[in-house]
Amino acid sequence: MNFKKIFKNNSAVSPVIGVVLMVAITVVLAAAIGSSVFGKGITEAAPQANIDISVVNDSSIKIEHLGGDVIRFENNDTTKLMLSNESDSAYEINGTSLGDFSVGNSKVLELNGYGSANYAQGSGTFVNIKIVDVKTKQLICSKDLRF
Repeated sequence: MNFKKIFKNNSAVSPVIGVVLMVAITVVLAAAIGSSVFGKGITEAAPQANIDISVVNDSSIKIEHLGGDVIRFENNDTTKLMLSNESDSAYEINGTSLGDFSVGNSKVLELNGYGSANYAQGSGTFVNIKIVDVKTKQLICSKDLRF
């Protein structure tokens, strides 16, 4: 056997090194993508509830909890109650009087009397009431009303 010829013939070395490098790059990319995707942890979901909101008069609404999870209104850091009408931007309504709002609860909220804000609507005005979970930034309820 001619050993000089074997050592001088290195035409297959370049493709083998190329394949090894491609496999190494693929493994590193898969590890990086996998760690970023699976490293985010478990996401929390907003409370799921069936809420009915109706108009009582031009300055108050009635909120009823018909089923689902308890919604916590203890402070505005957990759940917000927002009102938006046709002409103005959204207002935050103080819903802390609702407390832990569970199935079967019903409460009438006055839309005025919270500091200097007056949320009373005129007859025929359309508004949208939203209940938003602050922690997850998800919508719990959205209801269009006509006063």
